[in-house]
Amino acid sequence: MHVFEHDFYVEYPDISLDCHMSYYGFFKYLQEIGCLHASKLHFGLDNINETGFVWILLDWKLKIFSRPFWKSKIHIKTWPSKMDLASCFRDYEIYDEKGNVLAIATSKWVLFNIRTGHISKILPEVASKFAVNGLRVFDSEIEKLKEPISYESTFSYNILRRDIDTNHHVNNLNYINFALESLPLDVYNSINFSSIEIMYKKQCIFGNLITCYYHKETEQEHIVTIKSSDGNLLHAIIRLRV
Repeated sequence: MHVFEHDFYVEYPDISLDCHMSYYGFFKYLQEIGCLHASKLHFGLDNINETGFVWILLDWKLKIFSRPFWKSKIHIKTWPSKMDLASCFRDYEIYDEKGNVLAIATSKWVLFNIRTGHISKILPEVASKFAVNGLRVFDSEIEKLKEPISYESTFSYNILRRDIDTNHHVNNLNYINFALESLPLDVYNSINFSSIEIMYKKQCIFGNLITCYYHKETEQEHIVTIKSSDGNLLHAIIRLRV
């Protein structure tokens, strides 16, 4: 079975007020191990000049069972779980030192050709590098999130230089922080979310003004829609569940 594994230690910038790993922290380590795996297969960030391709993330689905404490050692496994002509799915498992599963996740990626400026089909030589083993951590596929028809509050934000990554747009990790900033204070302070889904649609770049629309679907489900300031462009939808 083609699985890449790596150990990490939960660092101070990646914890919440309770000293346990933040939602941002979960996504950070998942992103990092994906980058490390791609690099090991010679199709990562350090191979862009050679390959002419970058991986673009379309979706996250994360299920949290327990949040590790600051300085805890965590062990993450990742592998390509499904691939078609246009996209690749990558799954993850996060363990503590005793072998307990802390979280599971899946993600969907596409290849972007930096020379043509377009999404590319996954060529056979690329598919051969990322050997699919077929193991899926979820029984169902990533669900397409829908924008609610109403909202209770909004939060606006100007995209800053610090938000931009090597692909010259807002790093995927920042969207969870945008969503959390959009939550009413009582929701933010009182709820621990166990499930987070993010669907990315249109990239944000430096200087953009975005508006985050908060909607309470139920007591257990909260949705944040991120759009351009004029409301014409949908950037992302984040669904948080208890």
